[in-house]
Amino acid sequence: MNIETLHPAPDTYAEYCVLCRGGPVTWTTAGGRREVRCGNCGGRSARAIVIDPGLSWWSAEDGEYWHETAAVFVRDPADRFLLFQRVAFPYALTVPAGHVDRDEDPADAAARELREEVGLTAGDRLRFVATFPIPGDSCRRGSDAHVWHVYLLTVPDGGRVTVNEEGEAPRWLTLDEALAADLTHAVRQVVTTCTEQLLDG
Repeated sequence: MNIETLHPAPDTYAEYCVLCRGGPVTWTTAGGRREVRCGNCGGRSARAIVIDPGLSWWSAEDGEYWHETAAVFVRDPADRFLLFQRVAFPYALTVPAGHVDRDEDPADAAARELREEVGLTAGDRLRFVATFPIPGDSCRRGSDAHVWHVYLLTVPDGGRVTVNEEGEAPRWLTLDEALAADLTHAVRQVVTTCTEQLLDG
């Protein structure tokens, strides 16, 4: 998403319609999924352009809007990974993950997202896997490019977990099973790029 024409103030919270670049926008839930309605053009969309000074974001030289994401791949002894269905855009299977706050350490963000999204506490068991850019990773806040910080947490069993309001239907899948499912773009990229690291250790 190119935000050059919006001229966003980095320290001011703002929301814009992805269709007309106007506003105001209102977030609603329809059919169990979050969506946006624009008060300017009347359009509906699965996302808006959100400029949030509390998040780590930047505009690249070409105007592309970037965010940072911290993610935790939770693995059980059978090499199955915890995934759940997102109810906010993008509507696909994901792992516990979320935006990194401004000035937040990515490892702290990963532990926070893990706790907030699925109620698991990592303690000192988080293992760093990789950091890399993922162009084409679209989020509900209007960015189409994220730098992903990926971590691994091994748990003693693949038991039941409770997912917060951003997701539903948690399940444990092998990486092969995950690749055959409807994954978010970013999770698919991580699985195909980091298979060895996710299964090692």
